[in-house]
Amino acid sequence: MMRIVVTLAVVLALAGCGRFGSGDEPGLTVPNVAREQSVDPARAAQLINAYRVSKGAGPLQVDPALNRIAAETARELARRDTLKTRMHTAGGLARRLLADDYSAERAAENLGAGYPTLVMAVDGWKTSPGHNKNLLNREMTHMGIGLALTQKGKFHSYWVLLLAKPD
Repeated sequence: MMRIVVTLAVVLALAGCGRFGSGDEPGLTVPNVAREQSVDPARAAQLINAYRVSKGAGPLQVDPALNRIAAETARELARRDTLKTRMHTAGGLARRLLADDYSAERAAENLGAGYPTLVMAVDGWKTSPGHNKNLLNREMTHMGIGLALTQKGKFHSYWVLLLAKPD
């Protein structure tokens, strides 16, 4: 039987969010189309692992399955233009992992919105108590990261970091 313990933290970060164009022309309705943006998981792991090691935690290994799940979650958050969804609950994370046949003893998720760069997203997570707790959780051994962009909405960029200890 799989046991998942999920720690959740959400930050609505608006730091330096650039505008991609509003699409708010009179009489014109532009759907909120989210597009996945490539983010280098190895670079993310390098940034996060340097921080973890400096604080006495072991390094994380990039997990392709977690990258896929994080990317899909980021796309859905961008499409909805919000971080406040049932997806971002302990049960929501467990369902997303199970839907991808990912079995984890423990899992945690950090979300961020409005950060224009990977470095800014990671720095934002470091300065948020809940996110930082997830970043430094010594039980976590694997990670995945996703980013989606949208032209409409409040934030334009949606980041998802998944941390897990696989079964």
